[in-house]
Order: sequence, then structure tokens, then C-alpha cells
Amino acid sequence: MKHTLLLFAASLGLAAAISLPAQQPPPDRQQDRGRDKEHARPEYHFRQEDAPKLRQHYKNIDGDIRQHNRGHFAAGERLSGDWRKRIHPVPETVVAELPPPPPGYVFGYIDGYCVVYDPRTGYIADVIDLTNLP
Repeated sequence: MKHTLLLFAASLGLAAAISLPAQQPPPDRQQDRGRDKEHARPEYHFRQEDAPKLRQHYKNIDGDIRQHNRGHFAAGERLSGDWRKRIHPVPETVVAELPPPPPGYVFGYIDGYCVVYDPRTGYIADVIDLTNLP
């Protein structure tokens, strides 16, 4: 009887193990957080009053050069091509009049646009087209 009981208990255990779905370890939350950080980009928005200030500063830029080298830049995209050669820092006197950029981001001027961008990745947080302002 003892032997039958032991055999019965063992077979029950085996049946339970077979019928249960395999337990998968929980996804690595740390890895997921790293991906979320990569996709969670900081936001920045130029104010309406920033455009005229920036335009005033860049009013003497040669329009023919801007139109010839003109690229397309949009918030949420990355600077492309040879942007590192063409972008210029916005002077500190102008930057002082703007809301501060997100940590790690800087202001730049490229082909008639003022951009707030990450200099490591080229990701654009916001942009103003200075050629289309009055």
C-alpha cells in the first residue's frame, strides 16, 4: 500500500508538471527602461516672441547661400548629411534671451533654421524657420 501511494503521488506530480505551462522569467525591466529612455525625447518649444529675436540676429545672413544649401529640418527628426560642418552655435547673447534647452541640448543655426538639438545624436527637439518670418 505504501508503494502504491508513493507511485500515485509521483504520477500526480508528473501530471501537474506536464499540464502547467512553462514559467517564463519576467522580462528584464532594466532593459525595457533603457529602450524607453531612448525613445523618451525631451520636449522644447520656442515661444512666439523668440522668432523675431532670432530673425533680428540673423537678418544679415546671405539669403542666396541659405537658399542654395537649404535642407529640411523638423522637430522629432535628426539632422542629416554633413550637418556637423554646416551648423553654427547660436551666440550666448541670443541664447540668454531664450528659455533654457533640455539638459544636453544646444541651440544651433543651420541653413536659415534655428534648432534645439542634441549634439551627440543630431536629434531635433524644436526648430524655427527664420527665412519665412516677416
